[in-house]
Amino acid sequence: MEQRNGTPSLWMFYLSAVYVGVFGFLVLLLGVAKTPSWSELLALGDARQVWGLGTILGLLVVAMQIGIAVFLPERLWADDGTNALFTRLSYSHIFMLMALTALAEELFFRAAIQSLLLRWIPSVGVGLAVAAAVFAVAHVRYLTRPVLLVGAWVIGLLLGWAYWFTGSIWTAVWAHFLFNVTMTVVGKQGWFLPGWRSSTGERRRFRRPGPQ
Repeated sequence: MEQRNGTPSLWMFYLSAVYVGVFGFLVLLLGVAKTPSWSELLALGDARQVWGLGTILGLLVVAMQIGIAVFLPERLWADDGTNALFTRLSYSHIFMLMALTALAEELFFRAAIQSLLLRWIPSVGVGLAVAAAVFAVAHVRYLTRPVLLVGAWVIGLLLGWAYWFTGSIWTAVWAHFLFNVTMTVVGKQGWFLPGWRSSTGERRRFRRPGPQ
């Protein structure tokens, strides 16, 4: 994907995900005494619990996002067009970028930020809620869209709870990847993005660009 009319190029998507992961790595590196050790962080834990709960939460978020698109007016949930940009990527880039994004964001928001907050805040519930708020506000383009902002907060809360409950960051990574890649692939077919229904109620397909 080339940069045209201010549209971010493909490498910018990857670079932004790498930046988030690096920040998470630095927080973990500088806060060794207050954050999980690397052996604890990278441990898979109970695989059945990780993949099972992660799948349930990922599909729950997919259902929530579809529900918002179907039952609420588009003006309440339409973003600035960034989500539609992801659907223009090839399938291989969608899977790689969503995997990198899920890993980087969970490393930063859950393993680093949430772990620190839970050390500082006595109440687990409050700590998870604050960490989810940080995650939601970090999605700057949602600040003028209350429905999207609350949705991001709920997602952050679910992912944070999954990490806290299972003790494995991979639960949150898998759930995050699952709903991101599912909604992007579904969006690539022309569904559940701004403009997905025409004035007659029929869905409108987004044209796929040329070879990536």
